[in-house]
Order: sequence, then structure tokens, then C-alpha cells
Amino acid sequence: MSVTSETIDQILEHYFSADKTCLVYQGKSGYNNTTRYIVNDNKKYILRIYETHKDKEKVKLEHEVLVRLNEIEGLPFKVPVPIYTNEGKTYLRLHNGSNKLGCIYTYIEGENPVFDYSRVLYSFGKSTGDVLRALQGLQVHQPFIYRPYYEIEHTHPNCGINQVVQWCTNPPKEFTEFKSKLSWIAKQMLQFQTFVPRLKTLPHQVIHGDLNESNVLVGQNGTIEAILDFEFVTYDLRVMEVAVCISEIIVKEPNESILWEKLTTFFRGFSSVLTLTKPEIDALPILVQLRRLDVFVHFLGRYLDGIDKQDVLKEQIIKTVTNKDWLCDGGNKLTRLWSGK
Repeated sequence: MSVTSETIDQILEHYFSADKTCLVYQGKSGYNNTTRYIVNDNKKYILRIYETHKDKEKVKLEHEVLVRLNEIEGLPFKVPVPIYTNEGKTYLRLHNGSNKLGCIYTYIEGENPVFDYSRVLYSFGKSTGDVLRALQGLQVHQPFIYRPYYEIEHTHPNCGINQVVQWCTNPPKEFTEFKSKLSWIAKQMLQFQTFVPRLKTLPHQVIHGDLNESNVLVGQNGTIEAILDFEFVTYDLRVMEVAVCISEIIVKEPNESILWEKLTTFFRGFSSVLTLTKPEIDALPILVQLRRLDVFVHFLGRYLDGIDKQDVLKEQIIKTVTNKDWLCDGGNKLTRLWSGK
């Protein structure tokens, strides 16, 4: 996403001494925010400008969680540390007419992994358990902003269930080629509502909510050493953290036999740290489906808000319907795997 050098300079002057020159350059960046890499006084930082919202309360919650995690002695993974401005805050409001929020974090060495290796997948499973264990006892003062995944009607303010179903049923002409896929998504949105009462009875806790390849870093030994991007942290189903990870693995692996090898390895890593209850395991298949639907709604909202172009949403439509029969074909197999049968 485009950002002017003047805007970058405006942010930097609130964090660093004017007599120190900052080197600014572009690097890897995700869909949701604008990212720049900063070097100041031989130290490296990450600058972020939030593109999905302008809500300071969301940023304050994210930063409080990061600060609390950094206070845990012996935490088995690193997390970014938000840097304080000269005014004593961990964020600032841009005065370039956009009203967007910006902040700077410490930089953590490492690479985003590809989930094609057993060592990485086992480590991903273990790290997922480690994250849940660390977040389980975390006490934060900031209120949680994002609603649980199962309240999908609140994923985006302009994307209630009826609005999403209507859009999918009668898509703009630019999406005519995806009409059958969108029809399937609309049907899934409606069917999911029947599961909500049962889901509400499952164990809840603070979760990261968006663990995937782009939000973890591996070191030279091929194991995960850092967890990034707590932007969507919230109070939700404990098992939803696992479902998000499984959904990410499924979407990117078309070969079924390799997929189950990956899921088994992930399970082994996770179960070395935590054990899910039977009701949580039974809910996994529908929650994996829910993650896909939630991501679609998120990007539909970004498209309707004019943040993303149609190509981005089209890519997400394809991902949402990838292995669309998986819930019927693989759901029982998944619950057997996690039940140790």
C-alpha cells in the first residue's frame, strides 16, 4: 500500500532523536497493513500503518497483550515489543488527512516458514499450544474489541449474514464467473448458524486468532521462534486457535495424503503441550469451515470499503471453496486423529 515519505518522516520524528538518521526501506508485508523497515542507530525496527481500522482501542489492546507476554519469564517464543513515542504512547494518529494509526515495533530476526517440512509443522503445532498456554492466564485491562469467530455477523460492520448472503446470491457482474462458488458460500453461511448454540458451551480464553505462515518466524534450526501480529487477539473458543491453523494447512495442500501427514505432524506438536476436550474435538470440522467463511467476509468487507481491488477478493473466493467437500469427507477423519483413534 502506498505511503508518502512525508508520512513516514512524521511518524519517525515522534520516536527517534532528530540527530540520528533513519534508513527506511520496504520488505515483506501482508494484506492488512502498510509495513516499512527502519534502521536507527544500528538497531532495526518495523513500522506499521493500520489499513483495516482507525480504532485506537484495538491497538491499545494488541499492545497491552504484547507487553504482558514480554513480561512472562521463560516464554518459549518471542513477540514484537511496541516502542514508545516521545509522548509516552505506543501508537500515534497520522495528521496527513487519513486519520490512520501508526506504530513501531522491535524487529525480530527470522523467516516466514513454508509448511512443507515435518520439523516446521511439529514446531507450529507446539507453538500453537505454547501460545494458548501463555494467553490462558493473561490479565489485560483493555476491553476485547473483536467478537468470537462464531459471531460471524460481527466480522465486518457492513457484512451481516443477510447482507453477505444477498451479495453472494446476486454478485456484481465482475464476479459472475464465481456465481456457483458464491452460492455455496451463501449456503454455508446460513447452515453455520445451527451450530452456534453448541459452540457457545465450549471452553473460552484469550486467543491469537490468526496463526499462519506469515505470522510466525523460524530460526536457522527450522523451528518457530517468534509469533507476530496479535492484531486480532480476542476472547474466543480455545479450540478456534487450532481450527485456524488447520484451515491454513488445508487450503495450501491439494494432495490429500500429504495433507494428512501434515495434519498428523501438527497434531503431535500441539498435543505435546495441550489436550483438547472431546466436545472441542467434535467441533473442529465446523470451526475449520468457519475460519474460511470468516476470512471471506473479512475480505468482502475490505472490497466493499474500497481498500482492496476485485482481484484480491477473487483470490479469497477461490481459497474459501478449495476442498469444499472437506467437511463431509475429512471431518470424521480429523476428529478421529485428534481423539487418538
